[in-house]
Amino acid sequence: MDGDLEELHNVLLEILDFVYSVCEENGLVCFLVYGTALGAYRHHGFIPWDDDMDVAMPRDDYMKFLQIMKREEHDGFEIQDEDNEKKYFLSFAKVRKKGTVFIEKITGDVYTHKGIFIDVFPLDYVKDKEAYSFRIRRRCIVYLKHILKFNACRGLYRSKENDKQYILDNVISFPARILPRRMILKLLNRLKAGRASREEATCIAEYDTSGPMQIAPYDFYFPPRKIEFERRICNVPNRIEDYLTRIYGGGYMQPPPIKYRRSNKPLEIKF
Repeated sequence: MDGDLEELHNVLLEILDFVYSVCEENGLVCFLVYGTALGAYRHHGFIPWDDDMDVAMPRDDYMKFLQIMKREEHDGFEIQDEDNEKKYFLSFAKVRKKGTVFIEKITGDVYTHKGIFIDVFPLDYVKDKEAYSFRIRRRCIVYLKHILKFNACRGLYRSKENDKQYILDNVISFPARILPRRMILKLLNRLKAGRASREEATCIAEYDTSGPMQIAPYDFYFPPRKIEFERRICNVPNRIEDYLTRIYGGGYMQPPPIKYRRSNKPLEIKF
């Protein structure tokens, strides 16, 4: 993988440029998030050993982006979600480059769309994070995410769980075995989206993380802040220092020891 990393970074930048071009043409907001945001802040580009890229959009912009990708033909790039991938179990989308291959260990060779990709996460508005109804909704979201992943990645769980935990997961994940995957995903996405509008939101939720950034104050993200990433100017969360501290701790500017600087080796990669 080490020898392919520079070439992989170049392809990821192609996809990023495409996503940003669609967003700019249609007035959509797109943030760099997670390790991509850390790389932008600390390295002004990729974390040198990183092999993926994450962006996020407010839910309303995210839905418009999906509609544009599905309505129009885009040379070289395609969207992947539950609408066009039979075994898809994630509640966010991927933009893949056609004619390439990147097969992850977690999914194996189960997808029909196999290109090198970046993840596109929706950011959801929250009016009152202390409301009882919201706390129940969050628990339902965690549950549905878990059973979808467990049912799709049983081999992964079998390899890391003891017999008791694996049996328990089989029991609680039974609905994912009898109900259509797409039905569960649509319910999950409705729960994530909620009913709060941008105008009344006090927090932003990114439900695909389980850490302290899952529910963040609205001004962590808005207004977007401009930052350099590989000689491009991109958006990152407004309070980027606070954002990175909550995810990675106060020492985020210090790279980890060399032994921890690992890339996730795919099962197969082709450019």
